[in-house]
Amino acid sequence: MTSRRGKEGTDMTDAAISDEKVSDTEPEDAQAEPAADGDGNGAAAATDDSAGDTAGDAADDAAEDARPKGPLGRVWSRRPRRLTRWATAVLVVAALAGAVVGYTKYQQVSGQLAALRRDNADRDAAARLARDYALKSLTYSFEDPDAFFRSVEDGVSQQLKDKYVNATDVLKSIMLQAQVTSSGEVLATDAVAQPGGGSYQVVVSAHQTTRNLQNPTPKVSIILLQVTVNRAGSGWQVGDIGPKTGSHPPVEQQLPPPEPLPAPGKPAPTR
Repeated sequence: MTSRRGKEGTDMTDAAISDEKVSDTEPEDAQAEPAADGDGNGAAAATDDSAGDTAGDAADDAAEDARPKGPLGRVWSRRPRRLTRWATAVLVVAALAGAVVGYTKYQQVSGQLAALRRDNADRDAAARLARDYALKSLTYSFEDPDAFFRSVEDGVSQQLKDKYVNATDVLKSIMLQAQVTSSGEVLATDAVAQPGGGSYQVVVSAHQTTRNLQNPTPKVSIILLQVTVNRAGSGWQVGDIGPKTGSHPPVEQQLPPPEPLPAPGKPAPTR
């Protein structure tokens, strides 16, 4: 009896100790549960973030999976990229070609404009020189014929100068005999470039006012002169001058008509 009671007492004591251990551990478990819940919320948030990051990848994977597999699938996936590259290359080439064509056209137009400006400048210079020289040739007086010859021989070609030198005595005699005076006014000039370049034929239309001993009243007439202007170095030079077809040389217009011959058998009238 005593030993059984002692055993039962021992068993009760062990049970009490076990109950105390259980009661001691229950609060720790209860305190651990909130911490576990907190860790669960953080893990859930991290899971949501990773899910958002992989959403785009999942869509790309789904699109890739939807394409045909094998060689056809690879061709299908590469074709848009190749088309894009080809389209870009074509646009770049077209832009470069357009720029080259535009620049070439600009150079051509610029060259044409520069040539046109040079031609206009040359034509104007030739016309101006012809105009000035025509005025010289229309301005003279019996009172100072030498001044006329000095003027028309200055700055001209040797060929034209020789013409005046050879005709000086004859023309001077005519001026003195007829007492000719003349002045001119240029109305218009028309310069025409000659083939080969470097030369112009300039037609000068002018009014010429003349007087002489036989006709003291001033007479105005319209004459046409043709002046040849040639390039000489960096400038221009008068090469020749003469009447245009249908007109008469200025000096010849001033000559008085010859006196009629006396009738046969009658003495010439005395003066």
